[in-house]
Amino acid sequence: MANHNSGLAWSRRRVLASLFGVGAVAPFFRGGRDGPGDSVLLRYTAHVPNSHGLYREVFVPWVEMVVAQTEGRIRWEHYVDGLLHGPLDGFKAVATDITDYTHAYATYQPGSFHLTHGLQLPFLFANSGVAALVAEELYPEYLKGEYERMNVYLAHCDSTTAYDILSKTPIRVPSDIRGLKVRSTGGLMAEILRQVDAVPVVLAAAETYTAFQRGIIDAVAVGAPDMAAYRLYEIGNYYLPIRLTHTVIQYCLNPRTFDGLPIDLRVPLYNLFRLRGQVAHQNYYGGEALESAIETLTDAGVERLDPTPAERQRWVDAVRPLERRFVEENESRGLPAAAFVREARERAARYEEWTDQELWDHVSARPVQGIITL
Repeated sequence: MANHNSGLAWSRRRVLASLFGVGAVAPFFRGGRDGPGDSVLLRYTAHVPNSHGLYREVFVPWVEMVVAQTEGRIRWEHYVDGLLHGPLDGFKAVATDITDYTHAYATYQPGSFHLTHGLQLPFLFANSGVAALVAEELYPEYLKGEYERMNVYLAHCDSTTAYDILSKTPIRVPSDIRGLKVRSTGGLMAEILRQVDAVPVVLAAAETYTAFQRGIIDAVAVGAPDMAAYRLYEIGNYYLPIRLTHTVIQYCLNPRTFDGLPIDLRVPLYNLFRLRGQVAHQNYYGGEALESAIETLTDAGVERLDPTPAERQRWVDAVRPLERRFVEENESRGLPAAAFVREARERAARYEEWTDQELWDHVSARPVQGIITL
């Protein structure tokens, strides 16, 4: 498996070879929901196109792991590019039985969640692999009730790359961003920007390039892979790798589908979902993919402004009040917000120095239990 130390790229061949040697893998084929014997055909839906890295480099290799480990008893049909529903409609698509497995992000339904938003507190996680793991570890005790109120099961958590800043003028410390219009995803990310006196402008990723080009926004807060994927380096001149926050993103399962699986398929699928966030980290949000994205920015002439320890601390100090407000607001709702934040920081610190390989081995050997009652 790939990690920063080895420099090996994750590929479908390496995934399969690492798990099963060089033996033959059951072929992928389409069919009815009731396949041969007790095999099943599951529906995956997504708003991203089949050319997107999250599909090609994450979903496809992970699916091949599932097909191989279940010897073809779990098969998949894929509906991508928003064919069956849009990015905001994951929960609804499961509730109406349009899909079995899809994205269903808490950030798209902010009023339905409380403690879950705490996963986006600033400067919490070292990288997307740690964020995905810690989010799943916290889920059974703190977040399961919020998520399952949406009438879905949690399939797994991924996490975006840390949000950095790409701007037209140099930004090094919080005072440099004061008054600037900055593309945001909304939610706590918008609150982080307000806390440093910037003006958040909530835009879909696909709209960001044009807004940046036309001067509707002055800067962008997003992960480096998206800066590269959307060619924002053609407009922005300065890259600040400040790692403001991560956005943990959830994928959901249709409860009727999962509960209806043959009993000897539920545990393997559940355990493979635990690895899904690490595949996303190593293949798209982190690892060589992240390094390649940053190289794309610098090769395009974007100047990298690495913060000094003192400059980074000024950002940390500037956004510190957000955590206190989060705890106070949620404790007033009767929620254990202080315990949740304390445990999140403790767990994040535990894994901060782990390599990608160590994270993978840990999740493989000790998959988090209790996300779905098996």
